[in-house]
Amino acid sequence: MLDESVIGSDPSGILSSDFSTRLRRLEDRPNIFAELCVLDMLLTISRIHDSYYKERLILKGGYSVRTYVPLYAHRFSYDLDFNIHREGGHTFREVQDLCQESSRFAETRRSRIRGSVTLNNQRFHWITFNYRQVIEETYGVTIPEEPKIEICKDCRTVRTPVENEIVTIADPKLLAVTLPNIKHLDLDEQLSNKLYVIGVVARQRRHFDIFDCYRIVEFKNSELDWKMVRNAFHAQLRRENAGAHIERARRLITNALRDSNTIRRIESSTFQPLDFKDAANIVSGLYSKLL
Repeated sequence: MLDESVIGSDPSGILSSDFSTRLRRLEDRPNIFAELCVLDMLLTISRIHDSYYKERLILKGGYSVRTYVPLYAHRFSYDLDFNIHREGGHTFREVQDLCQESSRFAETRRSRIRGSVTLNNQRFHWITFNYRQVIEETYGVTIPEEPKIEICKDCRTVRTPVENEIVTIADPKLLAVTLPNIKHLDLDEQLSNKLYVIGVVARQRRHFDIFDCYRIVEFKNSELDWKMVRNAFHAQLRRENAGAHIERARRLITNALRDSNTIRRIESSTFQPLDFKDAANIVSGLYSKLL
């Protein structure tokens, strides 16, 4: 778990050379700490019980997108999103003890980090960790939100996952860690998943989804198989009408463009300057490829 003696008072000191000079502003510190928390959760998952959980969870979302776009063009990350790996018949029952196992693992490392289940319904299982409290007490820095692990119990992984090394702004040598390989959604399914969740009304981080879609098509457009993207998108709809979902997604994108707080939040979370309005309009146009 987080090693306070390694991080020190200035988190920018453990960043890779590409980011150590770029993220020197005092206002970057909360986001850097949040980023380290997410890395810490990934490392914990990879270590518990000889990678038991790592083999049963499929990473999706921002950390998965990083394997497809240059890191300098991405953004800070605040949580981890997973599907359950269905190959071999794995079910949520096999990973339901992750919260308890994580806390026990922290105890063995003499860490104050502990997890608690903050949502557990038919579809989702959220584990929220007390990093925010620990970091505020230790460093006097308040990170934007409580880092958490979100597991979708019934989300289908349509295509065969791929496996790549974790991509992070931290320098693993300075942290004295070895970055593990993690299974995650393939390129086409990752884009389809982002396009799908933009249209989910309860989605909390739609602005991040819009950004991730924009970056994927910016850097990987020539590698996308739109037939595969479309098939994966329709598989996630279940019984919902595709046209209705797409119409709602476009409407929600338009709503995001009218929210100055949303625009400020995403533009302050990216590693490079971003014209969110331009990005959102491009992403809205992608849905024509899914009908």
